[in-house]
Amino acid sequence: MLTGNDRFTIRGIGNNSLGGDNGVGLALNGANITLVPYDELYDLERIEVLRGPQGTLFGRNTTGGALALVTKRPTGEHEGHVNVEIGNYSHRRIGFMLNVPLSENIRQRFAGYTLDRDGFTRNEFTANAIDGRDQYSFRSSTRLFIGEGTEVNLVLGTYGEDSSRTREGKRLCKAMAVLGCSPAELGFDSPNFDATLFRVLSGPLANLGLIPAGANLFAGAPNPADLRAVAADFDATFFLRNDFGTLEVSHELPSATLTWTAGYSRQRTEQNTDWDNAALPFRFTRPVTYSVQLGREVTTDRVLTTDSFFSRNRTVSNELRLASRGNQPLQYTTGLFYLESEGGGGFLTFHPYIELIQKVQGRGPETWYVNTETRNSVTRAWAWFGEGQWRWSERLRATLGARYTHETRNSQGRSIVLTATRPFTAAPELDDGAWTTRASVDWTPAADLMLFGSVATGYKGGGFNTGSESNPTFRPEKVTAYELGLKSEFGRTLRLNLSAFYNDYKDMQIAQRISASAITANTDATTRGVEAELLWVPDRAWQVDANLSLLKTRIGTFFTIDAANPAQSLTATTPAVQVNLAGRELPHSPRAKVKLGAQFTHAMGGGWTSTWRVDHAWQDAYYAREFNTATDRIAAWSVTNLQWRGRSPDGSIEWRAFVKNAADKDNITNIIVEDALVGRYRNVRLLDPRTYGVQVQYNF
Repeated sequence: MLTGNDRFTIRGIGNNSLGGDNGVGLALNGANITLVPYDELYDLERIEVLRGPQGTLFGRNTTGGALALVTKRPTGEHEGHVNVEIGNYSHRRIGFMLNVPLSENIRQRFAGYTLDRDGFTRNEFTANAIDGRDQYSFRSSTRLFIGEGTEVNLVLGTYGEDSSRTREGKRLCKAMAVLGCSPAELGFDSPNFDATLFRVLSGPLANLGLIPAGANLFAGAPNPADLRAVAADFDATFFLRNDFGTLEVSHELPSATLTWTAGYSRQRTEQNTDWDNAALPFRFTRPVTYSVQLGREVTTDRVLTTDSFFSRNRTVSNELRLASRGNQPLQYTTGLFYLESEGGGGFLTFHPYIELIQKVQGRGPETWYVNTETRNSVTRAWAWFGEGQWRWSERLRATLGARYTHETRNSQGRSIVLTATRPFTAAPELDDGAWTTRASVDWTPAADLMLFGSVATGYKGGGFNTGSESNPTFRPEKVTAYELGLKSEFGRTLRLNLSAFYNDYKDMQIAQRISASAITANTDATTRGVEAELLWVPDRAWQVDANLSLLKTRIGTFFTIDAANPAQSLTATTPAVQVNLAGRELPHSPRAKVKLGAQFTHAMGGGWTSTWRVDHAWQDAYYAREFNTATDRIAAWSVTNLQWRGRSPDGSIEWRAFVKNAADKDNITNIIVEDALVGRYRNVRLLDPRTYGVQVQYNF
């Protein structure tokens, strides 16, 4: 399941923490580096979806699973392609691949794309389309054969974006006193002004004669009653640059293969948006000079607000792995892994009310905005891993694996919210290690049937809650996972795979908002479910595929405060009441998902072939937050995609036409509750609207 451009979940587990590792890992060519695919994957050999805890075969430990992206390696053929794709919303994409064998032992491959399109959302104040794309990625792959049995694969790539991609989506709120926005209903209002920080700040500003006494900052603020329309002073800006590389050197020994895999990535991003998501009719009594971004001042009687998320990260990983070859009864893999990641970032919020109050108190420029930052955040992780598979007979195999992981984490942070300046302070060092294991058995009673069962444990390190004095750290996450299943084929026309799983999580990491801070808390939880995959190929013309998953998640005893309704009252916000979430569902965990697909291939005139395909996916309702309240609930939704492909007799020309989200449904995929300071309004994210287009590709 994908709940955002970069937020994958497997069996209900994903990136549920802030400042921690993802429960679903991402590896590129076996290297665990920071990589942001952001919707566009190209020139790939395969994508492997690894369910459940990982870590005994390669890479880093994960608790939910992993996605392994493997790029295509250079071949010994002169080949390439160029494709051009156009569609609605002024969609323009150009892609290419060029493979050149420079010599018998040196092969080179280049691939990349550029993408531009208009946004899916209208800003009715600026009259611009926002949430558009202007991005590119290029990759170089070099393959060397050195002597007998030694191969080197070097991949260097870059990704860049400078667009109006929106970090926040549509603002929804049903205004009410005290809380600002209702915890039980969504609407197109602005938050109740009396329930926000700005009501508190307006008194001193009125005394200074800067605002009218009793003025409502949000009075008359527009919020179009359309999920794909906003009215904001500023259009979102989104900048990201990700440079990465992977290196694999493998050497074949008499009975094993020795492989060194290294990865490097460097990423930096800055994402800006209108903080109050509104173009306010309110005016100061006279023009005022204040900051709207770092280094940018304005003099105006309007109230202009922005927030800025920025980060940088550098990651280096190394892995040395030895894997057996041949047909011996015992097959094994063992290796050493090391990762070092350093970076920092922050979240800055600019509002003239905050700056003016701070100036009156004589405080310096770095206090004029909400300032939450980290720096010198360093993670070092090393591990030994190993797995052995013993073939008891031609039909029965047993596997045992283990891993020891040791991690240290350091960070410096500060939080300035209407206070004097504060220095960066070092968080207590986190130093932890853990053993994880895996055991499985598979039995093949017939050539086309395999039964299997496994039990595995997983580990994900703890982390820091920047700016939270009461909860400065969160604990590591651990899981024990059980799985039973079968894989079968019937007459080479029907493939059916079934599995059932049960995962028991200890100290699962869940992100929350508590007292104006974003923190990660720990709780126990369980997940269980059934998955089915079917592929039917009755003849050469037809193919039918189907996927079904049933999932049930349950949170254990967990007392916490709901930032959307801290006192569990519609008339008060204090005292805060601890809510026990025992028995509630984990976020982003639909109870059922179904995906159906069918395609038909036939001959056309002149030797051309034509393939028609339809895909339909449906998923049950789920909750965006662990509190499972009415405004957390995301209704069940479905999407239908259509596709046609045509291919010339010699394969040199390929045509493709597509329609995505054919019914043009405004499906909500995520809901985020904003801070109490701004009235607890909701930001919602939507599935892409109906898009369609054509692509032509020339192969040579």
